[in-house]
Amino acid sequence: MTEKTDGKSMTDVAITRREGVLGMGAVAALSVLGSGSAVAKKFAGEFDQSNIKWNTLDGIENLWYHIIRVDPSAKIVDIVFKFAANKKVVLHRHHADYSTFIIQGELRLYDKDGVLKEIRPTGSYVQKKAGGPPHDEGGGDVDCIALFSNWGTDGVIYEILDPELKTAATLGFKDFKALFEAQAKPVQSIIQR
Repeated sequence: MTEKTDGKSMTDVAITRREGVLGMGAVAALSVLGSGSAVAKKFAGEFDQSNIKWNTLDGIENLWYHIIRVDPSAKIVDIVFKFAANKKVVLHRHHADYSTFIIQGELRLYDKDGVLKEIRPTGSYVQKKAGGPPHDEGGGDVDCIALFSNWGTDGVIYEILDPELKTAATLGFKDFKALFEAQAKPVQSIIQR
């Protein structure tokens, strides 16, 4: 097949094995179930996580992470977090400037008393300064996948708090650098066609 896509033939397009399978599955679901089907829309719109090796942190439930980048000279740590659906993670404070981009689902933020104060839907981008009040986060009705970019410090990035708002633990630049070096690499490289 030599169909053109953005000036390239289909044989020039690089895809992963998983993207090809999911793409075929989405097309099949749409053609069999119809484009108006909720099941077809859900299947076609899910974020493909097959090339992400999720990691966990001891003592923090309902949260998975994959560190994308740790840049010592720029003092940047980029992390993809997955928050379990309808669960909260842990009370914390941010000690670095940060931004979030919601890739899947919605990120729900709760104040220190557990009251829902903000919902960030898929596709939303928010940029915040370090500090701010203690809060908890979690996924909406489906697991939330969000990109967090933290910058401006080579010290503490997250301060984990106990119910009395006392420091229970900290996660800093050096911690994320060590986690980044220890984490598994992506499932596979891109297959060139």
